[in-house]
Amino acid sequence: MAVRRVGEAAVGNLRSPRIWWGALGLLLLGVLAWVGFRYLGWVVFGLFTYYVGRPITRRLLRHISSRSMVAGLTLTFIIVPILLFILLFLGVATNQALQILSSDLTTAVLDRLRLPIESLPSDPVELLVVVLSDPSYSSLVEQFGGFVGVFATTLFNVFLTLIFAFFLLVEDVRLSRWFEDNIFGADSLAVDYFRSVDKGLTSVYFGYTLTIFVVIILAAIIYSAFNFFAPPGIRIPYAILLAVVTGVFTLIPLVGRSVVYAFIVGILSLEALSIDAQLLWIPAVFFVSMVLVFDNVVRTYIRPYLSGKSYHMALVMFAYLLGPVLFGWYGIFLGPLLMVFTVEFITKIMPRLVNDGSDQIDEAIPEVGTGGGSSVEFGDSPDRGETPTG
Repeated sequence: MAVRRVGEAAVGNLRSPRIWWGALGLLLLGVLAWVGFRYLGWVVFGLFTYYVGRPITRRLLRHISSRSMVAGLTLTFIIVPILLFILLFLGVATNQALQILSSDLTTAVLDRLRLPIESLPSDPVELLVVVLSDPSYSSLVEQFGGFVGVFATTLFNVFLTLIFAFFLLVEDVRLSRWFEDNIFGADSLAVDYFRSVDKGLTSVYFGYTLTIFVVIILAAIIYSAFNFFAPPGIRIPYAILLAVVTGVFTLIPLVGRSVVYAFIVGILSLEALSIDAQLLWIPAVFFVSMVLVFDNVVRTYIRPYLSGKSYHMALVMFAYLLGPVLFGWYGIFLGPLLMVFTVEFITKIMPRLVNDGSDQIDEAIPEVGTGGGSSVEFGDSPDRGETPTG
């Protein structure tokens, strides 16, 4: 009899609309997860764009009431120009890196193609016939077509990314409030966790990333100015490339940029010795200026202002350096994202799980600092507006 009642209860549960709605919800979540995985790189890039643009949007909202207009202005006149400038900057650095690897790279590529350019006819119709019939030219046309296809696809994905960032900039507060009121609850542990993640991503994406790019730009200006004013024969080679390396080495604790300075000083010292030993004061002054003046400006003003909630620099370094190695080009955005979610889970959720869900340990969880440096709280970050909780 008891078995029959259990069976009837199970059949009744299967007939419950909640079961079928739940199954449909899981199916839809699975489809969304599949789509998100297919466009994972562009999704995390869109999140990065959102977190970079959000502090700017919050400031503009003090003067302009329309969120859509503010989001459009931020993306059009600030974010897109910054991305184009960074792309151009990295392009110059890549070109200088290729010059270091091989000065005969272009010649080698042309020799590999083995295109009989001198035998091409001058008549346009005959030229088209030759290009379409000759296998060597046909292969080149196919490669060019493939390049155009990749470029068009990338441009479309960038457009989708900007739309995604625009949507988040306009609807972030409304979305967070909806999830807080209808899914998680105002005082739930999930809301506390996602608030911490939101603060962490603001710090990492807006803070640390912009700190790196600001250091790159300032280093490029300093290196270029040094080359302009230095005596003939003494110059910093590949200034843009070394500026990019200087910014990346900002992630390395303790030594960091000093390694790059020492490398540059070594080059400048060799150049000075080849001209006149009395010119050795130039690399010495350069090193002292960079270590005592430039590094102090970065530590005292740039990093505390941009980096809100602080994480240990070793964690940030591994997130930025291992991300591209593990995930490809978008790993530079996905690595920090995973780092923030993991650190906040360990500090916010795991102690409660270990202590049987007790909420009395929340205040005892230590803040993840910067490894001995002064830790700046999120309230001191540039993003002082409303913080989404979802």
